[in-house]
Amino acid sequence: MKVDNKNKILAEIQATDFFEKLPSEIHGFTLKKIFAEDDDKFIYFSYENIQLHRAVIAYFHEETLEYKIRVKIGLNEFCITKFFTSNFADYCEKISAELDKLIESFFDGHENLNPFITEKKIAQWAYGKNLPENIAGFELFIKPSNPVEVTNGSFIIINYSDFSTASDFTITYNIYTENFSCEYCINHVSQVNYIFDSDSLAELEKKLQKNLSAEISRISDNFHGRE
Repeated sequence: MKVDNKNKILAEIQATDFFEKLPSEIHGFTLKKIFAEDDDKFIYFSYENIQLHRAVIAYFHEETLEYKIRVKIGLNEFCITKFFTSNFADYCEKISAELDKLIESFFDGHENLNPFITEKKIAQWAYGKNLPENIAGFELFIKPSNPVEVTNGSFIIINYSDFSTASDFTITYNIYTENFSCEYCINHVSQVNYIFDSDSLAELEKKLQKNLSAEISRISDNFHGRE
């Protein structure tokens, strides 16, 4: 990180009591003050719940000269665009106003008010309510009843994860293209899987019934070198 940018950040930290007033815990997520560089980023703090495999990270991004919030949900990591700003005071205000609600949204049962997801009736999907809790050592981490919004109009509706091997299987729905797609990760390396591409829940259901267990077992075998 450039010296000028780092000095600016440190001066902003010293000039405010904002970070001192952050609660030590929000909805079971524990505060960790970091105040350190990470490549082209300066990390301010994080809130993390290890048991839930979820975290929020606040940082300054030198590449764009913006203050940002990054979210980790399982093995998925993405930025929340509503927090993007080039003004530090505005950033602090956004965090004060929105952080509690953001963390609250991580919990199962949180109502998803996106009208496109509501219209698609993904949360009411009968097949989705009866997915196996575990397949080949992969646990059902994200369920259709509680989709997770990521980026560019995409929502994760199904995620099976094996955190011990940093591997997962994900089905997403995109509100702009109105279709379902799949990708998987083996030891942090992401790959696309076209077997589950679908234009409707009915089509997706048929493909999941036929291929879900076999594909997740294949991912597991791939990691452990049994193929």
